Amino acid sequence: MATGNITVTTGANFIEEIWSKDAQLAVENNLVMAKLVNTQFESEMEEGDTLHVPQISNLTARAKSAGTDVTFETFTEGVINVSIDKHYYAAFKIEDIVEIQANQDLRARYTNKMGYTLARQMDADLLAQYSGLSQSVGVQGTNITLANFLRAVQYLDDADSPSGDRFAVITPAQMHVILNLDDFILQSEMGYTAPESPRVTGHLIGGEFSPGEVKGLFGTIFGVKVYVSNNVQTTGTSPLSYHNLLFQRDAFLLIRQQDIRVQAQYAVESLATKVVADTLYGVSEYRDTFACRILT
Repeated sequence: MATGNITVTTGANFIEEIWSKDAQLAVENNLVMAKLVNTQFESEMEEGDTLHVPQISNLTARAKSAGTDVTFETFTEGVINVSIDKHYYAAFKIEDIVEIQANQDLRARYTNKMGYTLARQMDADLLAQYSGLSQSVGVQGTNITLANFLRAVQYLDDADSPSGDRFAVITPAQMHVILNLDDFILQSEMGYTAPESPRVTGHLIGGEFSPGEVKGLFGTIFGVKVYVSNNVQTTGTSPLSYHNLLFQRDAFLLIRQQDIRVQAQYAVESLATKVVADTLYGVSEYRDTFACRILT
């Protein structure tokens, strides 16, 4: 017997589809490096394309013998050259009809994303400085170890690196490795109370970060603040090589000649608004022996 049911097919024209006023934003990585490196020369680079930083050597203490003249030292000093050669931009064009009819402020959403995109590029360029380092511990495809971490710290100590402002930037995978190393998490080793245990909190002592802290702070190990980032640089395949870093602030330089700026222009021929964000900066090693790659 035939029925006269109205189905979802026959009634499709009357069934409303709802678009949420909240959008699913692209996941953002922790950006850490810009706040951890030396930026002292930025004020000197209001113009020009290269900064030259002359180096000054230490002198030698010599024993003075009676009746002999002193020996005067001769210096042939080097120079660190920082090229301001990284000019990146992000851009989009949004038509009027979209701005009028959209259920959310798309221009603001994408403008915020442009700032993140450019900051991520700066973060990656700083982390890529691992390639010029002379000091390295660890082996490709293996996990971080207590011995390797300590050896990296020793490299900095051997170089008379200041004990303050020391940082490590590691992958999430290596963070979880550390959470399985008894030397870092046992109460008998670290003095944690039960509520402070890293297996409860997900971070080491000192890992709670305030709004003014850099996102991604995992905790402190041997006086080194450890940050977790998916921007740690990789090379190769099967297995990938992960180039984690342990360094003191003066190991690297960042010079932002132009911080991220956003410019907009109306295109009457397109009935649309063009939005462009750009930034201009340079990065460089500053003190090579103040940094060590931790290869995993």
